[in-house]
Amino acid sequence: MNKDLNGGFGTKDHYGNSLTSKLLMWIKKKGVRLPVISLAHLQAILKDKGNTVKYYEGFWPSKDETPDLILIYGSIVDYINENAQAKQLQNIFPKAKIGFIGPFPSQQPELFLSVDFVIRGEPEAFFFNEFQGLHQLKGTVNVSSSIDMDALPCPDFDGFPISEYNYRPLINKTPFVTLLSSKGCPYSCRFYCVYGEVQGAKVRQRSAKKVVDDIEILQKKYNIRGIQFRDPVFGLKKNFISEFVNELASRKIQIIWGIETRLDLLNEENLTKMFDAGLRNINVGIETSNASIAKNNKRLLVEEGHQNRIVKFCSNKGINVSAFYILALEGDTRETMENTLRYAIKLNTLTARFSVSTPYPGTGYYSQLEKEDRLLTDNFEKFDQFSLVYEQFNLNPKQVDSFLEKAYRKYYFRLSYFARFTKWFLKGQIF
Repeated sequence: MNKDLNGGFGTKDHYGNSLTSKLLMWIKKKGVRLPVISLAHLQAILKDKGNTVKYYEGFWPSKDETPDLILIYGSIVDYINENAQAKQLQNIFPKAKIGFIGPFPSQQPELFLSVDFVIRGEPEAFFFNEFQGLHQLKGTVNVSSSIDMDALPCPDFDGFPISEYNYRPLINKTPFVTLLSSKGCPYSCRFYCVYGEVQGAKVRQRSAKKVVDDIEILQKKYNIRGIQFRDPVFGLKKNFISEFVNELASRKIQIIWGIETRLDLLNEENLTKMFDAGLRNINVGIETSNASIAKNNKRLLVEEGHQNRIVKFCSNKGINVSAFYILALEGDTRETMENTLRYAIKLNTLTARFSVSTPYPGTGYYSQLEKEDRLLTDNFEKFDQFSLVYEQFNLNPKQVDSFLEKAYRKYYFRLSYFARFTKWFLKGQIF
């Protein structure tokens, strides 16, 4: 479970019940653990305003402590347990204000009102721009502003278990944390995607100087050697990438970093510039190999030749690629999913992530399916990217579960993948 992924809604991977699926899930659990970057920014904001702040992950405050305010990050994949723990904390600390923050509580505040309040909107903006006192924290607290990315202080990871965070095999350096250089996504797939719906279509960019300031501070304070940027699409603002790599070079900063982006935004020139500045991983959404399905689902299918050229260039250069694929999209059939799997094997990226099309609350897609009465469950914990939760006209949940398990088995347990993995390993790109 990683609560900072999927636009902050969180994900909980499960690939099936076979031995191979369980092995892959064990490897994923050991290899990937990310901090919630929003909480690190919040800690910095609250400290800057003169508050004493403590962060807890995996354990609670002691009963001897007397907090005035407890903030809990809510997710779609664990909200039932989160509410139960909030009630327990309320019993231990009856004088404290206890509330939920996060994109999912913002979309479904009624699921989190078991305690004092829910902040609906950006918590960073609320505590930076609007917070005047504990008296405001009651019921649903609507945030009327958004955060100025350049006004954000450097994230504060004091108290975070930094030694336990990693992003292997894609980023092979630790200590490791995540960073955010921008918010917002202008692309049409936001009809389905929580990034665009939650963060908005407008791109809010932190300046290259500020981002490199953050890296410099994190290196001095925590000896950070690896970073994965959590931007929905890294480097959308004109000239940001050039300014960023030039700023790193001018300060002689050595850091290994990764990004999430679109293949149509990449070319040999900008990849070379970023590689020289420390880029070693890119996450990209391939999603489907079928052009008509991509179009019907408001997704841009990048021309196959360009995809192949960029993936091959990255592999030869020493940049790891993680490709994301979505199964059971509207219009998908067993045959089209087989084609997507074959295409994934052809691209042969270091990692491939197969997930199931999921209509998230707050998106236009969810509203459409709700109106059409096609949702199969009202238990949002099933909205985890690995369960079919809507009526898909060509496939049923059992068929999708079976194909998902097959996709992971066929992708990772083949001789050509082992050979490629060994080559990456010997070149020092991973581990």
